[in-house]
Amino acid sequence: MLRFLYNYVRSMRLYYGFVTATTVLAGLYYWHWFGFRADAMGRPAGWTLRDAALLAMGFFAWGFNQIFSDWCDRKEDAINASHRPMVTGALKPVPAFAVSAAGLAAIAVTGYLMSPWTLAFLALGGALNIAYSLLKRVPVLNCLVYACAISCCALFAIAGAVNRCPTPGEFVFVAVWILPVHFLMCHNSYYKDVKGDRAAGVRTLQTSCHRYVAELVSIAFAGLATFAAGIMHGEGPQKKVLVILILAIAVAFQRSVEKMKYHRATCLNCQLCVLLLHLHFFKASWPFAVASLVAIQLLFLWYNDEKE
Repeated sequence: MLRFLYNYVRSMRLYYGFVTATTVLAGLYYWHWFGFRADAMGRPAGWTLRDAALLAMGFFAWGFNQIFSDWCDRKEDAINASHRPMVTGALKPVPAFAVSAAGLAAIAVTGYLMSPWTLAFLALGGALNIAYSLLKRVPVLNCLVYACAISCCALFAIAGAVNRCPTPGEFVFVAVWILPVHFLMCHNSYYKDVKGDRAAGVRTLQTSCHRYVAELVSIAFAGLATFAAGIMHGEGPQKKVLVILILAIAVAFQRSVEKMKYHRATCLNCQLCVLLLHLHFFKASWPFAVASLVAIQLLFLWYNDEKE
């Protein structure tokens, strides 16, 4: 049992949990800080246990779903990540599926008790995740579908926090500010999988074009997101620090890719995504951002296998 739990938790790849949790956090901050929940003085109201529960659900949702993803991707993972428990057989699919199904069911029930609307976004995210597995052989569209799936976390958070369907303005916020970040993260994650993707027939920009095309997309998305957020939300000391940190991580990511240090690149890609999601609320959310960066770095000391 302990061995099963160990392999299950490793397969959850908990560092990515900070990506989905931060996406939930972005949805909650949008609601808290843009007039949807203000006190009599017009200030953002305090955070509640409901917010904490939504954040926890966002964190664990990635890990529960990752078990199914590992099984679907086992063919290319046999080349790209041959030491993963699902590939080596150390993690048996049936009991792992049972645990993940129970975890996702618990999230669905808890979300429903907060708002029936959460089920709509859980279902949409699940359907898009299945679509992503089927469309991985279509360049650009694969990243877009993935981005839409993960961006549902922000809509799930808003629906659960206010017990209603998100407004058009909230949909626009997710589409304009959150979806591109996840598109970039998905695109960046393909560098490490080029060998296996080619063998499995998965088409990405990295396998279909010259590497400079893929690198240009990486740089352009990170730069435009940072520049646009600076224009929309102004400049302050916290924002300047964040911009410098984002640019430094983006440069370090590209250097790691060029040197084929893909394990390090995965860590930096995860941290870059988290920071880009914090861009709009960094003055208030910087403690969460710093804690996430540190936690991701520490987790990568445990996930130290290049083939896992």
